[in-house]
Formats: sequence, structure tokens, C-alpha cells
Amino acid sequence: MKLVRFDAGTGPRCGVIDAAGVREVLSPAHPAGDMAALLAAGLDGITLTDERHAESAVRLLAPIANPPKILCAWVNYPNPAMASMPQVPIFFSKYASAIIGPGDAIELPRIGDEIVVEPEIAAVIGKGGKHIAEAEALDHVAGYTIVNDVTAFSHRLQILLGSQGPYMMAKSFDTFAPMGPCIATADEVSDPQALGQRHWVNGQLETDAHSSAMVYPLAKLISYASDFFRLQPGDVILCGSPFPLAGKPGFLQSGDRVEIEIEGIGRLVNPVVAEG
Repeated sequence: MKLVRFDAGTGPRCGVIDAAGVREVLSPAHPAGDMAALLAAGLDGITLTDERHAESAVRLLAPIANPPKILCAWVNYPNPAMASMPQVPIFFSKYASAIIGPGDAIELPRIGDEIVVEPEIAAVIGKGGKHIAEAEALDHVAGYTIVNDVTAFSHRLQILLGSQGPYMMAKSFDTFAPMGPCIATADEVSDPQALGQRHWVNGQLETDAHSSAMVYPLAKLISYASDFFRLQPGDVILCGSPFPLAGKPGFLQSGDRVEIEIEGIGRLVNPVVAEG
């Protein structure tokens, strides 16, 4: 199934979406609209309301607004610009305050420039754990979503050169983590290493890749991360962004439209505006 957070005019709710529309999840185990709490309570035997909303009649929100952690794999696809790839998985983090949902605007910050799209498959943890074996890692995944790891590229380069603060500052501007449109549960995605992924800006294809090209597969990422951090239900793990078709990323401009499509999950669309 495909889990969503949505607002039909009465505030955020958790639901299930299909071709016929959206139905709310009924569960006393979680506050309305709290996907992390729903995942922690477990998805077995969830019940849905009889009322069904047309997708056009609701506003889809980011499927999880309050993840305990956002862990992002660094350079996890082949990159011809690098002389060598990381010998082990490397992670950085983004603030949850950067999360926005489908249709929400990516804001180009006043102090940042050279803003780029980084389209990524993201795993949402359903069962927590520490020191998780790689062979068991995917059993800890509740499902998969799309995250655009928007980055202020010039700031990132300055940070890598050591002239500014943490790397995270280039990644965590407000609106720099579009997420959605849903969480496709693990039973819908039989193999996270067998997913096509593409993104367009203004209809121009900029990425056309496949998750089989990851340097470290998702199971390895989860296992390795769990040696450092106890994973919790609702944690979001980004798997890295593929190298762009043009050999270098294009920079976003106000008025652009960004679309990211990942097989089995859906399509995430966001407009781009200048910060007000």
C-alpha cells in the first residue's frame, strides 16, 4: 500500500492512497497525522475509514514531517569527477525543518546560489535497532519515499574547502528537503536495488539512472549506520543521488518546475520560487 499524510480541511491525517482516492487510517495508537508514531505502532491490521476523498480534493503533505533522524549517504553513485569512491558509507544529516511536501515551493535563499536538485530514493525505518546485520537490514524498512536533497552548491564547495561551517548548512536551508508523494510500503517494493529513477526540470530530462548502480546498497547503508546510531521508527535514510546526464548539475531558477520519478513510488513535483 501507499501511505500518505493529507489535509482534507481538518488538519493533517495519515491515510492510504490508491487509484480510487484517499482513506484515513483509524488508529488510537498515534496522534492524527503523526506518521512516525503510526510506523512505531506497526502497520499490521490497520483499519481505514469508509469515507474516501478524491485525490484532487485533498492536499498531500510530506509523508513524514518529524523524522527522528535524516541520514544522507554521500557519493553513493559512481561519480567520474572523483578520483576514488568512499571506502565505507559516509553520512551527513539534514534538519527536519527543511522538509516540504508535494506541490510546495522550493525557495531559493537570499544568501545562497547555484542551487541544485539531488533526486534520491529514501528508506523510512519501521523497526528500530542497533548493530543490525546487513542480511536483516531490509526487514527494518517500513517503506520507501522520494526526497529531493536540494543543495546550495557554491556553499557546499566553500564548506568542503574549509572556509565555512558544517556541510549541513548547504543542505538544510528551509524547503531544501521536498518529500513525497507517499511512502510505498516494503511489500510494494520487492527490491530497492531494482528501481529506475529520473528527474526533469521544466520538462528537460536531467537524470536517468537505476538504483542498481549504488556503490553501497541500501541494506549496507542501514547496517553500517546502525553501528553508529540506534535507528528509530520514522528515521529517513537517503541513498544518494545519481550523476546527472549532462555531467554537471543545472542550477535552479525562480519559476522552474522540478519533477522526480522513482519506479514503484511515484512522482514528486515542486515549483521553484525566490525567497520572499
